[in-house]
Amino acid sequence: MKKGWRVLAVDDQAVILAALRQMLGQETDFELHCLSDPAQALTHALALEPVVILQDLMMEGIDGISLLRRYRAHPSLTDVPVVMLSAAEEPHTKVEAFRAGANDYVVKLPSALELAARIRYHARAYDNARQRAAAFQALLESRAALEQRQLEVERQRAQLEQQARQLEAVNRELAESALSDALTGLRNRRYLKLFLDAPPPAPRPEDSERRRHGDPSHFSFFLFDLDHFKQINDRHGHDTGDAVLVEVAQRLRGSLRAGDAVLRWGGEEFLVIARGLDPDTAEQLAGRLLQLIGGEPMRAGGRDLRVTCSLGWASWPWCAGLDPAALSHDQIINLADAGAYLSKLEGRNRAHGVLPGPELDAVARLADVSLRPGQLRAEEGRSIVLRSVRGPE
Repeated sequence: MKKGWRVLAVDDQAVILAALRQMLGQETDFELHCLSDPAQALTHALALEPVVILQDLMMEGIDGISLLRRYRAHPSLTDVPVVMLSAAEEPHTKVEAFRAGANDYVVKLPSALELAARIRYHARAYDNARQRAAAFQALLESRAALEQRQLEVERQRAQLEQQARQLEAVNRELAESALSDALTGLRNRRYLKLFLDAPPPAPRPEDSERRRHGDPSHFSFFLFDLDHFKQINDRHGHDTGDAVLVEVAQRLRGSLRAGDAVLRWGGEEFLVIARGLDPDTAEQLAGRLLQLIGGEPMRAGGRDLRVTCSLGWASWPWCAGLDPAALSHDQIINLADAGAYLSKLEGRNRAHGVLPGPELDAVARLADVSLRPGQLRAEEGRSIVLRSVRGPE
């Protein structure tokens, strides 16, 4: 049992206080503090913090009921057990005491054994209640701390997620920057392998109206550069030349299907890659590209400029009877480049498609040949067939 419980006895009769000291003086588990001035009872109780208050009902200056109400009005004394000591045995007096907040009512003076037992009972109940309240308060504080910690964890997690999204966005921007041309916004040479290795996207409904899809693993490469572009820079300045390149890029974007790609290949040179075109459709696309670039003047540098291009195209795989690995993508682009060069030699504003001829053995040898226009002419009609398309007049 806890020792040192403090018990406050308030009575204006010194003889009663002396009797209480004598009755409870041998108790070792609580200590009795006596007060004969009821006017000082509230202040004394706040300083002493007793576990039980023994209180006379009838006292000079202030009666016990009024003093009891003062205890109950103070937060620190609201729950302290108060045992009323009185010579009055009338039921209505006891009821009034209990209504005012008394915990017990004892007709004075009881036996020492009874009074000590009542003190212990109320002290133990009060002490247990305080411990439960303290435990509950600690639980509330712990719960509040846990909730605060969870909020902090959620805040930190949200912050980390935001930082991760920002980092991902920065990485995407860096990747886009590495794969894109700064002037036109088109893809650059680095993008070529990624495009060729990536699976084709699902076709859009409007693509069927532009060009039909064949095998999406087959590619047609259309390589062209702008005719007399150096003269544009020399006559009108590089800003005008840059504006022309931007206009070309904008026109090309509007002509693509979901599975196609357009790259700025370098300088005034562009590469369009289309999926799944048969020879006739590829030839039609070559004509549309010539029309797209040269059909309408380009507004650049405050003036209208007529710009044309020289184009060459070839497809991969190069022919149905040849192992696709026999000619690489780079070699097919070289064929398209040779076709574009031939278009320049023959007057510009036109396109040449380089297609396979009937002799597959000669076709296979192309893998080891760096083609030049002269070689194209030499092979024409045997292993290479040229298709020519004129641009707009």
